[in-house]
Formats: sequence, C-alpha cells, structure tokens
Amino acid sequence: MALSKRPRQTLYPKTRLRLSLTPAIRQSLQMMSWRNHQITPFIRDIAADNPFLDIRYPAASEPRQTANQMANQADIPTDFPFSSAMATDRPDISLHAHVMAEIGLLFPLGLSRSVAMALVAHITPAGWLDDDARHTAARYGISGDAYPALLEKLQRIEPAGLFARNLTECLSLQLKDRGAYDRDMQQLLSYLPVLVDEGIDGLAHKTGLNPDLLEQLLKQIRQLDPKPGARFSIDDGDIFHPDLIITKTDDGYDVAVNASTLPSITVAADITADKALKPILQKAKAEAAALQAALTARTNLLTALTGFAATRQSQFLASGDDKLVPLTMAESAQHLNCHPSTITRLVKDKLVATPRGIIPLSHFFSPAITRADGIAVASRAVTATIIGLIMAEDKLAPLSDANIADAITARHGVTLTPRAIAKHRAKHHIAKAPNRKIKPQKIKPKKIKPRKVMSKRVQSKNIMH
Repeated sequence: MALSKRPRQTLYPKTRLRLSLTPAIRQSLQMMSWRNHQITPFIRDIAADNPFLDIRYPAASEPRQTANQMANQADIPTDFPFSSAMATDRPDISLHAHVMAEIGLLFPLGLSRSVAMALVAHITPAGWLDDDARHTAARYGISGDAYPALLEKLQRIEPAGLFARNLTECLSLQLKDRGAYDRDMQQLLSYLPVLVDEGIDGLAHKTGLNPDLLEQLLKQIRQLDPKPGARFSIDDGDIFHPDLIITKTDDGYDVAVNASTLPSITVAADITADKALKPILQKAKAEAAALQAALTARTNLLTALTGFAATRQSQFLASGDDKLVPLTMAESAQHLNCHPSTITRLVKDKLVATPRGIIPLSHFFSPAITRADGIAVASRAVTATIIGLIMAEDKLAPLSDANIADAITARHGVTLTPRAIAKHRAKHHIAKAPNRKIKPQKIKPKKIKPRKVMSKRVQSKNIMH
C-alpha cells in the first residue's frame, strides 16, 4: 500500500508594526487626562531629581474646608439623628460640576449668570454657601435685595438645600420642597439646637408647642439631609479654576490655556561634568526634553480641540443651551486627525471660562436626536428646554411628562415618549410632577370657645353673697 505524501511545513517571516507604550508615551497620555493644577505636583517630583528642568510654578491655591468642618462651624446638632436621610450614594459627578451645569441651564447670558458662576467658588462640600459669598456678589454689584433674589433662584437647583447659608435655611428649603413648611415648623427650626441640650421638654417650653406635635414635626425633620452636597463625588479642591479661557473677539472666539494654573518648563543647557557622568546627564536631559514636548503637545491639542468646539457651538456661546448643535468626540478626533481616546482624555474633567461663565469642556459635546425629517437636534438642547419648562411651570399645577413631551415636539420637532422625559429628569435629579407640586397651606381657623353665660338664678345668688 503506497503511503501518501505529507504536506511540507515551512516557516515564513512576517513583519508587523506595533506601537509600544514607552514610558514617554505613557507619560504624555497621562498628562492629557489631568487638569492643569494636577500637573504641578507631578512635575515638581521629577524636577527634584533632574538638573535640566527649570520650572516656573503657578501660585498655590488655598486649601478648602471639609464638609465636617463647615458643619461644626454652623453648629449642626451632631447628636440629632439625621443619618436616615443622608445620602450614601455618590453620583459620578462632583458637586461643583453639577452646580455649574445647572447654572448654565438656569441663567441666561448676563450679569446674574456671571455672579452665579462666581459663587460656585464659595459653595462648601456640604452644599452650603460660606460667609464670603455676599462680598463676592457685592464686588459684581449684586447687593441689597438683588442678592437674596439671586440666591432664591440658585436654591431651586436640585437637590433641595443647596446654596443654603445655615442649617435652618437648608432644612427649610427641603421642607418647602416637600410642602411641609408651616408656622409650627418654622418655630421648631428656630429652636432646634435646644433639643440637644434640654430635650423634648425644653424644646416644648421654648417653642410653646405641644410635645406630641413636636414629635410629629421632628419625625419629618429626621427625613431631611443637612448636607445635601455630600451625596456628590468629592472635589479635588481646585475645581473652580478653569483650565482654558475662551474670549469673544470681533472675528469669533479666541482660545488660550490658563497659564496661571499651569507650570512652564524650560530645558537647561548642557552641564559640564566628568565623562563617567555624561551618560546619566544625557538621559536626564532626554527625559526633560520629553516632558517639555509632552506638555507642549497637551497644550496645542487642548487649544485646538477647544477652538474647534467653540467654533461649532458659537450659537450656544451667544444664546444659551437650547442653541447647542450635535457634536461628538469621534467627529472632533477626525477633525484633529487623532484617536478618539485622545479626545476623551483631553475632555476629561477640564473646565473652560467662557462668556457664559465657567463650564465643563464636556458641555460642548452632545449626541444627536434625529427628527422624523432626518434633521439632528442636540440632546443637551432638548434637556435645556425640559429644565426651562420645569423651572417656569406653575408649582401648584406642575407639568406632567406627557405635557413636557408635547412641548418638546412643538419646539424642536422631536418626538419623545414620557418615559424618555423621565430619564432626562432623573439625570438632572428632578422629581416627577406629583413630588414637585406645592400644596397651598391651609390656615386653620382658631376655635373660639363659647363664653359661658351664667343663668339669672346664679347671678342673683352671687349678688346676695
């Protein structure tokens, strides 16, 4: 029987190009995702061991107070059991970023918007305003009755209790949001610290309220959160310093990196040394040059990306969020001829000072919602309209999700279901219509006890005696 021939196995060399993540490339990618002030400590550590680096550091920022420090200064009764209401979940957004995004939707272009953005620097981790907020507003010309009016508008931002100036105001805002703020509750909040020192009897004596009624009111207070800002992710303490600055010019908009928050690097000339140290010095100089090149590349790419976004969203910068147009990071990457992941790193956590205030760079990007006729509408523009409708609604008869969907169709030509409206609301921590409704306070008429009238027989007896 003849044996069949086996196929001969051979090896063929094959050349394939593959990008290797060298330490220099990894360092460059890491710096792109950082904010300006985060680069400073990184460069400071490298400069300590590299004689070729000549660094000019930005001015150091003052440390921020923690939520617990602010709570202690505000005399929050720590023994009072608020824990049942305090949120433990942290959404993937910081308090300041959330507030700035809401201010961008709530305030039109003008002085009030600029002052509101300036007050973001004074909001504490607990969600309260510090004592210097009034002075900042006064420097902008907002004082007298204008300042409380501005705060009243800021205090509409969800969750209720943000921008409060003390514990009483924080709890009052939440109670008003629930429609549970009346004269008795106001009296209780005025003497709430007495509860810790003197108990329920002392509180009843101070307020003049019945102990049973006090127990019912305290039960409602225990459901509130004295630190509504603590439910958000923790800020790094420098969020209100922008990374970029957009300025309006005659030809459009000018974009520049905020040099006051970014260190500058200069590579020194060659250092004379022994031949034995020459390889070490050459390596140090190469590392210094690579660091300078990485910082320059980050600055150039970030400026180009922001300039492209500002050009596309010029109507938004001029008129507001409802003028946003669809813009994706993939489209920006194609325009800048780089990978989409590079754009993602550049956009991450960056803040931009614009004519509309300080906003996240990510606010310029918005996915599209396609209408029936094929025209794309920015999702953020639709969200801005939803929030505007809710802010302007009658609180005694708030709009349902179906009513909002009809208004969106009339304004943008986009057909949305009530379920889609609910998702937009939830994303911005906006309650549904029944929870937004404020019930009118019913003033109970005082019961007048009938005056006892003595009979004539009793009156005559009293006269006789």
